[in-house]
Amino acid sequence: MGDRQQPLWRQAATHTLHASLFLKAILEQRLQEETGMLLADNEALLNIGHSDEPLRMSDIADRLVLSPGGATKVIDRLEQMGCVMRHPDPSDRRATVLELTEAGREAVGRNRSIIDAGLKAVWADHVSDEEAQILVDVMARVMHAREGGV
Repeated sequence: MGDRQQPLWRQAATHTLHASLFLKAILEQRLQEETGMLLADNEALLNIGHSDEPLRMSDIADRLVLSPGGATKVIDRLEQMGCVMRHPDPSDRRATVLELTEAGREAVGRNRSIIDAGLKAVWADHVSDEEAQILVDVMARVMHAREGGV
């Protein structure tokens, strides 16, 4: 069945998925070339840096939708780069909490500039403010359905 014969909702969902994968690939390439980091590394930094309370390894796994082993790999990379430090959790000796270092805070700012430049080149220069608002509204509804257990 050709693209035009597909229901419009399926075309929109498929294009959204493909655009997301395209954006992710572009941003991942730029970030890796300029910093050696992956998008997951950046997401971990953002989560640790913006959390009101210390995050555990399990929190990072949950927030990044990673396995515990996947979260460990991300944090290992960030620790080797000097961006995070691990500390024993004072409330649970078996757990580890994460702290952003000064290098980690600097990486957040640098990464944001790289990501913003990539988004501008492949997104902002091609989407009007009105179109962007429609997309924000639609994606918010889709994400809200996800939160409702769909």
